[in-house]
Amino acid sequence: MTAPNIEARHQQVAGRFIAAIEDFEKGAYSSRGLAKRAEELTSPEELLLVNDELLNHTFWVMRHLVHQPACWAPSNGELMYLYRCLKGEEQFQQDVADSFRLK
Repeated sequence: MTAPNIEARHQQVAGRFIAAIEDFEKGAYSSRGLAKRAEELTSPEELLLVNDELLNHTFWVMRHLVHQPACWAPSNGELMYLYRCLKGEEQFQQDVADSFRLK
């Protein structure tokens, strides 16, 4: 993927993640459905090429929310933090994202 293609794909994936999280919040599908949707939108291999911490972490959370209440599983609060970051309302910080699971 060339640099312009990577940036375009970054924007596309971010927009689709936003839409998927909004649909999940509206009850369009369960956490299992959100995991399936994440895997339809992109892959770990593609995210390695895009090389974006926020997208990588959002993908991980979308795929693992289904494992609640395991202590390592992401929370709805973490998902919504990532949603706000994707929308540009907050600056992504890994330690903030991790703090949702360390309470």
